[in-house]
Amino acid sequence: MTPTARTGGAADGQPTRQAKAARIMAGVAAGGASLVLALLLTSSSPELFERARAEDEAFIFVWALIALPVAGLLHTPQALLRRARISAGWALIAGYWLYVVLMAALAWQVQGFFPAHDAPGKNGGLFGAAILLVIGTPLFAVGSGAVFREEPDATTPRLREHIAAVTILCCTLTGLVAGLTFGYNFALPRNGFPAMFLPGGALWGLLAGAALGMRAGALLTSSANSRHRMTGDAKSFARTSTALLGCCLCVSQLGWFLPTWAMVAVGVPAPFVLFVVAARYEGRLGRWVQLRQIELPRGALH
Repeated sequence: MTPTARTGGAADGQPTRQAKAARIMAGVAAGGASLVLALLLTSSSPELFERARAEDEAFIFVWALIALPVAGLLHTPQALLRRARISAGWALIAGYWLYVVLMAALAWQVQGFFPAHDAPGKNGGLFGAAILLVIGTPLFAVGSGAVFREEPDATTPRLREHIAAVTILCCTLTGLVAGLTFGYNFALPRNGFPAMFLPGGALWGLLAGAALGMRAGALLTSSANSRHRMTGDAKSFARTSTALLGCCLCVSQLGWFLPTWAMVAVGVPAPFVLFVVAARYEGRLGRWVQLRQIELPRGALH
């Protein structure tokens, strides 16, 4: 379908560029407006203000929970002009809002695994960065207006592909955070934690999350070809994640007799060495260690 048929404008694509610019402006305006509203809300409520002042990360959730409906409101007029599915878009926004609420409840259950604000040499920023990673995908989906699908893209299969893409990204980034957190708190032995933290923890956690996300995406999609591909990708990511975790666990055992600085020198390149060895001995390790791109359904987040 040509840009003219979709927008009713000139064939040079200018209306499409204008629509994209308008969506970007709406997303930026939603971010700024929700930030102001979050500041007003926390300052008007002593309890919320004290919580936000004591824990900066609480403010991220307050802002996110305001930003989602505000972005939806600002994108709705444009969605009406594009003849997009408003009801379906707001149903997605409601689902993503509940997801952020769930992550907020979960976050403070695992907060103790992250470095404290007053820890020696720590600035406490890891927890806030983890929160943004975990909730960033639904914020992008709503802030960019991708939840409001135009009529040709608003069929049930296309909406399911959109949800599958968001699920894959959320699971992947959550897995990355879980892998980093596990590696940071690894204590068998304590000097072995560099081999489990970066890049090892990030890699095996990200791939484990991708495996879970791809498996969930395979259940969500209605396309037999996509289901087959996602299932194969999920198995590949699971095998590679398991191999990386095993490699990191083995290397970390050197921490029983090596100091931390030596473990950094050994543990950091270990995952990359595993990929090099797997590429050289593809017949033996190729099934367990594969470089595979995380593929999302085409156009699912546009």
